[in-house]
Amino acid sequence: MLRFRILAATCMVSMLIVAMWLDYYYLRDSFFLHLTFLGATYLGMREFWTLCRGAGYQTFSHWGTLCACALVGVHYLVLRTWAAQNAPGTPTDPAAQFKALYQAEQLLNGALAASILGVFVLTARRKDLPASLGGLSVTTLGLLYLWFLPSFVLKLRHMGLDGLPGGEGWNAFGHRMVIATIVIAKGCDVCAFLVGRRLGRHKAFPLVSPGKTIEGVAAGLAGSVILAVILHLEVLNVLPSPAFSIPKALVFGLCVGFSGMMGDLAESLLKRSAGVKDAGQLVPGYGGVMDVVDSLVVAGPVAYFLVPVIIAY
Repeated sequence: MLRFRILAATCMVSMLIVAMWLDYYYLRDSFFLHLTFLGATYLGMREFWTLCRGAGYQTFSHWGTLCACALVGVHYLVLRTWAAQNAPGTPTDPAAQFKALYQAEQLLNGALAASILGVFVLTARRKDLPASLGGLSVTTLGLLYLWFLPSFVLKLRHMGLDGLPGGEGWNAFGHRMVIATIVIAKGCDVCAFLVGRRLGRHKAFPLVSPGKTIEGVAAGLAGSVILAVILHLEVLNVLPSPAFSIPKALVFGLCVGFSGMMGDLAESLLKRSAGVKDAGQLVPGYGGVMDVVDSLVVAGPVAYFLVPVIIAY
């Protein structure tokens, strides 16, 4: 099992490195990261509908999957607008800049609202009205859980040194923030798994995730903090000074590691509700796509809102 996990992890990390390398060095954009995200969203939504049906809910799977994938495209256009408004050499007209940013954000909010309202329309057309509430709820949850929350990782990719979308030096700084978030969140998983597997004796969350132990949780959080310090070192400079000092790196590592663990627990709750061990079988040693990205669902938003606070203080 461990051999399959290492092999699968190596393949996934390699694909992510290539996508981010092309974006950073050649496109100065997030096209390939969005493309990778699009594939993960499509596969994750398919797994999510299977879980919902296993728990006895009706779903609007075709609509939900279509909307989630379309939202990835809209999100890319919005982030390009943010980047263009802050590009070097762009005339600085604060009023026009604010208007463009506002309109771009409204486009994204409108697309999400239209996706959810469309579920209401589809619900009204179904004859099984007693089951409508469940179908409406889980379809909306799918859009929020597998699109809205993970999208903050993409927003983080466009964050500048000033903490603003498309802000100062966003291509380099946002690139580093995405790397740091993924390394710390998934590093927490790895440390918790390895230590919990060998030394774990006391169950931490027996009802939701029986495999997690207190020893594993402690090791995961400790690993997150250590990884944050390593990423802060000048030789790597992933958490660069002066935005990050050692204390700030420690806080970032602890918060991202803990939130990643909560993301894993949230996905475990969904799986237990459906009575399955894994969300799918696509990734050997891990399960499904949802089992791979679960920690980033929560770690992404936490990192996105935490970084500007760290920069400001």
